[in-house]
This record gives sequence, C-alpha cells and structure tokens, in this order.
Amino acid sequence: MYLQPKYVSKFQCDGKICPANCCKRDWRILIDAETFEKYSRIESDAKEITKHLEKNSEGEGFLIEQDENGCPFMTEECLCGLQKKFGEEFLSQTCLSYPRQLCNFGEIIERTLTPTCPLAAELILNSPRLEFEFAPLNLPDWAEGNLIVGETNVPKKIYPCIIEIQLTAISILQEKRLSVDARLIILGYYLFQLDEIIQRDDLKIIETLNKIYRSEEFFINQVPHLLDSVKFQILEFAETFFTLLKKIYGSEKILTTESNRKYIRQLEKVFGANFSANEDLNFRELAENYFDLRDIKKIFLEKYSAAFENYLVNDFFGGVYPYKVEGNFQQNFAVFVVRFKILELVALSIMTLSRGDEKNVRTEISQMLSDLSMDLNHNENYLSAIADELKNKSDITTLMRSLLDN
Repeated sequence: MYLQPKYVSKFQCDGKICPANCCKRDWRILIDAETFEKYSRIESDAKEITKHLEKNSEGEGFLIEQDENGCPFMTEECLCGLQKKFGEEFLSQTCLSYPRQLCNFGEIIERTLTPTCPLAAELILNSPRLEFEFAPLNLPDWAEGNLIVGETNVPKKIYPCIIEIQLTAISILQEKRLSVDARLIILGYYLFQLDEIIQRDDLKIIETLNKIYRSEEFFINQVPHLLDSVKFQILEFAETFFTLLKKIYGSEKILTTESNRKYIRQLEKVFGANFSANEDLNFRELAENYFDLRDIKKIFLEKYSAAFENYLVNDFFGGVYPYKVEGNFQQNFAVFVVRFKILELVALSIMTLSRGDEKNVRTEISQMLSDLSMDLNHNENYLSAIADELKNKSDITTLMRSLLDN
C-alpha cells in the first residue's frame, strides 16, 4: 500500500512536453547490473546498446555515456528509445523510478515526486492544496523489486508512529490562518517536544501530542503564546543566514551547478554582497537591504504562499523529516527552514529584478525551485554545511528568532 500525495497518480513522464528533459541534463544515469545483463541478452541490439555503457568507477553497475545531446538512447521526439522498442520492462531502476521517491516503512510505502523534474514541480506547485491518499501497489511482475526505495534514518521503533508524525507536521504547514514563517515556528515547537518524548522512549505519548497540535483549542489558546515567545531579530538573521550563504557559496564542493551560480549572482546583486569572495560581510547593511524588501515580500506572500506551502509539504513528506539528516530534530528543523529561506530569498531576488513582468516571474520561480532542488535535496555537502553551521544554536527559540520573521 502506498501513502502518497494525490497528485502522484496524475504524473506521466512525457519528454515531448518536458521543459527540461532529464535525459538531456548532465546527470549520472545509473544502469544496474541486472538491467545490463538484460541488455546483453538482446541478440539484435546488445552490442549497439552496451557500447554506450561504462563501468561505474564509484560503485556498482554502469553509467550511460552521454554525448552533447544527452542520453544516446533518446529519440528525436525526446522519448526513451529503449522503452519504445523493447517495452517499459527494459528501463533501468533509475529511469523506472525517477522522479518518484519511495520509502518503505513495513506495511506502508510512502511515495512522492521530486521537484527536480519540472513536470513534477508543476503538479506540486499548482495543486490547490496537497492532499494525501492510500493507493494500492498494483505493480506488474517485472517491476517487483526494480523500483528504487530510499534509505532513511528513521529507527524501526518509530515506524508505527511515522505517518501520524508526518501528517501532524503537514497539518501545521497547511494552517492558512498563519503566515508561512509562523507555521514554521509552531512546527519547530512540535518537533522539539516530539524529540524530547522519543529521547525518553515514551512513545505512547506521541499520539496525545499529535492530537494536541491538531486541535482547534491548541490553535486558539496556545499558538498566540508560542508565537509571542519568538521575537525576530533582523541583525541576528543577517549574521546567521548570510554567514551560512557565504560558507555554502564560497565552496566549490558545495556549489556544483551553473544554475545555482546564476541564482547566487542574483542574490548578490539584490543584497549588494559577494558571498564567494574572501572578504567580510557587512551584516548591518545586509539587514537594512533585507528590511527594504518588505513590500516585495508582502506581494510575494500574497501571490506565491500557496505554491511554497505545497513545496514545503512535499519536501517534509518526501524528505522524511525529521529524519532527513543525521542529528537531532532541532538540526533537521534547521536544515528544513534554511533550505526554505534560501528558496524564498532567491524568489524575492527574482521578483526584485523582474521589473513587473509577472508572467516571467512565475515561470522563473517554478524553474528555480526545480533547479535548486537538485543541490538542496541531493548534495550531501550542502546539507552537512547547513547542519554543521547551525548546530551551535543552543536552543530552538534562538534558532527560530534568527531565521523566522514572524
């Protein structure tokens, strides 16, 4: 049985309409050993197929040798020639699975799509509200065992609780009576209390905690006090956030894609800083420049908060937070918030530089979310840099007041 956002059932890969076909990107497309053997047994085409595959020097299986046009098996219609000629069962595990993300929790498999695929990103961002459903597996025999199921840091003792933990967190992220930053503050308190319960190994209390955070009484009586306890410090935000940006974008290990470089150049133009140069940042000036964006941020929230809500919900569910990175829940929360703030500030820079071209802004923001998701979701150096930089934020309130503008 799958637990998935409802949009997943609507997805269908179509290279003819894909604005950034994954087969054309400079990605490492892995061919597993079993699929290689299957190709080798095709009498008519084995030699022609396998000549484009090279042994994976970093692990098992083989890699497709791409040329200037991308995958050599792609047709002029931007479709997979192998699938077209031999059938879907001849797709590799990578090509069969992408852009689906699967995590197995015993009787339940969670499934979502990654926004690194532009067609998936369009489904995610343009859904009125992400809703979830249970769906039967219904896999053909040849697909059994061939879908890539991701590994997680979730302890097996948490398996019976993980779905309700995620759905409670998602209910907080979808609370439209609060701003996005306010929702993240409430989420932070929820994860902090959840972490304490799990550390005490008192798992039976988790159900009670979930009921509290999903109740109207909690929203009316407790949420205002929790929000009042976090006073945003704009100078502290500038020091925390832009120091982190400098660490991330000053490292060639972390900054790996040209699209990422493009977006950091936009941020530098808007904020008047150089995050990759070996020079000190003027945090007071950065704080003032961030404050000057308040009118643009208001417009941004009015127009795009629903899309970013969907992005956050999909990210939390697909990334299996609060177990995305090694460390406690506070570190996972920090990574989750910072990744959102990077996307938010890049979106604000796009709007600032757009000169009022709203149609182009929407297209650029959608493309940006797809582009940056590659590093934000899959670059371990990126995730580690965020977690390491923020691990010294001693408590959840300090962390939130330096990141979240409530």
